[in-house]
Amino acid sequence: MTQARIHELRGYEVGPVRAELRALTVRDDREGMLEGTPYLHRRMSLLRIGKAMAADPHLYVHGLDALRADAESRLDEWLPRETVHARLTSWWLPEGITEQGRTKLSVMWFQTAAEDPFARLAAIVRPLDWASLAGFVPFED
Repeated sequence: MTQARIHELRGYEVGPVRAELRALTVRDDREGMLEGTPYLHRRMSLLRIGKAMAADPHLYVHGLDALRADAESRLDEWLPRETVHARLTSWWLPEGITEQGRTKLSVMWFQTAAEDPFARLAAIVRPLDWASLAGFVPFED
């Protein structure tokens, strides 16, 4: 059995593209919430997601359509407590790009504390189309 070196990045298959995990954060989505309802929590989450998507056009939110539908139907069930954000990069570049750089994609989802975020990320990104979701980021001098 070989051990991975600490400085090696964790790789993921995103469609046909190999991407490296650059950051993964898990936070308690209800931290600081003194009171509320599942409906209010969904509405507040959708507002935060909207702001995050406006700030990062290459953010993919897993389950966003279902979250919107649940909010519209006023579903009275809590979202999973943890919000996970992952940032991936790849050496894959779109056609016509001649600058030096990489492509990046951010991924967000909700999960329970019992779930492994790394395994969940692998399952979420495997069927995604990197070429249509990721954005080019040039290297800065």
